Amino acid sequence: MWGDLMNFLDLQLNISLKNSLNSLDKGNRMPHALIISGGSEDDRKALCDHLAAWAVCSSDGDRPCGDCKNCKNAFDRAHSDVYFAKGSGKTKIYKAEELRDIIRDASIKPNQADRKVFIFEECDKKLSEISQNILLKTLEEPPQDILFILTCENSKNLLETIRSRSVTLNLGDEKEVVGKSKELAEEILSSMLMSSEIELMRATYKLGDRFSALETLESIVIMLRDGLCTQSGFAPENNTEIAEKLCRKLTKAQFLELIEITNSAQLRINQNVSLELVGTWLCSQYRKTVW
Repeated sequence: MWGDLMNFLDLQLNISLKNSLNSLDKGNRMPHALIISGGSEDDRKALCDHLAAWAVCSSDGDRPCGDCKNCKNAFDRAHSDVYFAKGSGKTKIYKAEELRDIIRDASIKPNQADRKVFIFEECDKKLSEISQNILLKTLEEPPQDILFILTCENSKNLLETIRSRSVTLNLGDEKEVVGKSKELAEEILSSMLMSSEIELMRATYKLGDRFSALETLESIVIMLRDGLCTQSGFAPENNTEIAEKLCRKLTKAQFLELIEITNSAQLRINQNVSLELVGTWLCSQYRKTVW
């Protein structure tokens, strides 16, 4: 039963999300805080349990293996190092007192596994602004071997400061996720070609959560490569219109420099640099290269 749930590639997720999770795992780059947004409540619970099992799994191979005691307990929601915030009252709101208890517990070493996991389900309804601000300090300076998982219907209902210090996993339709990333990539590139810096600043400010930001930057790289192909006399593989706009404005050296800048921005996001700083840096580097 459990052995069928190895790693992330067999999960019922959009391909882009599965590949990103697998890449984070294999590259030992899994962040300390994840937001699971969109999809159904059952879908969010399933991915939440899978990630919790991944965090505590004792296998030396693919994780979660589904066979070790840690995995089985995590999937049963009965692992001593996996804590589900309980909430208070009829609405099960996560109050400040519980948040402070969790923060204190986060500094204590795990009991059985190599990590501790703290889970806040449906936090867009249960985690108040005050409680989010209490949690924020720990997200900014997390203890070692900790994973925070927040599930919600819509991550935009959470504070921007929470989202900027977490990676958002969007369970929405892949076409919708990729489509929005491409739209923002086109907006950033079009703004880059304008003479007004404010438009570029507005566009890069929309990078949003870490996962969608990485998707957007990857789309920018693809579009820049298409522009470079067009300039060299080859047909672009994707958006002909944006490729033609770019090649009318940019030199080959500028294309190559912009691709390198965008790759550097992706690296900074993976190193947990705040999105606000990445966006500001990206805007200045694009402006310096093009103008």
